[in-house]
Amino acid sequence: MRIASIQSWTVSIPYNPPVAPYVSSRGVTQAATSLIARVETEDGLVGWGEGGGSFPSDPLELLRGRHPGDIEQHLRTLREAGFANQAISAIEMACWDLLGKAAGQPLHMLLGGKLLDRVELCACAGIKDPPAAAAGARETIERWGFRYLKTKSGRDFDQDLAIARAIQDEIGDEARLRPDANCAYSPEEAERMLREVEACGVYAYEDPCSSDQLEALARFREQFDVKIVNNMGVTDLASVIRIVAAGAADLLMPDTTSSGGILPVKQCAAVAAAANVPCVMHCSHDLGLKTAAIAHVAASTPNWVGGSDTTYHGLTDDILREPFVIEQGSISVPMGPGLGVEVDEAKIARFSV
Repeated sequence: MRIASIQSWTVSIPYNPPVAPYVSSRGVTQAATSLIARVETEDGLVGWGEGGGSFPSDPLELLRGRHPGDIEQHLRTLREAGFANQAISAIEMACWDLLGKAAGQPLHMLLGGKLLDRVELCACAGIKDPPAAAAGARETIERWGFRYLKTKSGRDFDQDLAIARAIQDEIGDEARLRPDANCAYSPEEAERMLREVEACGVYAYEDPCSSDQLEALARFREQFDVKIVNNMGVTDLASVIRIVAAGAADLLMPDTTSSGGILPVKQCAAVAAAANVPCVMHCSHDLGLKTAAIAHVAASTPNWVGGSDTTYHGLTDDILREPFVIEQGSISVPMGPGLGVEVDEAKIARFSV
């Protein structure tokens, strides 16, 4: 089994409310946009993967004739050639899909086996005014049964606090709220915010200040009954070691796009597990392929906990023939070979940009 061709498309699928418009401190997102890779072997087997960005050059010139299973070698080769982790992750995922299909096994069986039949997700939302944020949280719970909610923050301190209070007043203990400041606060502002949201029952806060402020993050864990979540600081094994050694996170959020693929995420989770730190997956405005990958990783990783990020419920469509159905805030782990999902190539053509 050798790599014979690699194709790619940039696909963009709009969001419906309550996900749209997805406002953060970095701007407004109206659609999920992903890099889709199709890797075919000499014997006609096809694997699919999802990442981000674009290829700086033709990856086939680097990987032609190689076995898809040489994941570590592919990662090294592509990085040395100047490929960013976002783009690498699409090819890496497609190689895993190929391996599962060749073995006739779902991906989780190649990653350690299935611990879960269903994987819980966390519904992500952008910044809205407090009444709209509360209404969106209610709709998210009623329509899809989510028990974990995330809202962006970091643009305006007072507004962020008002949003958190409005959502907590609406949902009480029906779901757990995790605001995400994208490292926008100073340590002093983050401390003030955590003191306020602790009082109204917020479960966790993601990236309340810079991920480099490990001493401050460790102090917050001691000061407040709010879990400290680190996403933006998690990029590779060295970053995980720094964070857990400093005691600077209750929860880590790796991502295939920031780390370079499924294998790097599993490796990050293993290092975190050695320090008894659980993980969930970060959302990069994912379509169905990465959503499937999240399910396989979560189901096969002992220190994975409930509430991996998603905006999937807001998509107007997907590139899969049979999109995932979110019920009770969770999805079934695919049982077909590889990623266990089937791509609709006509939809790729329709949504390509």
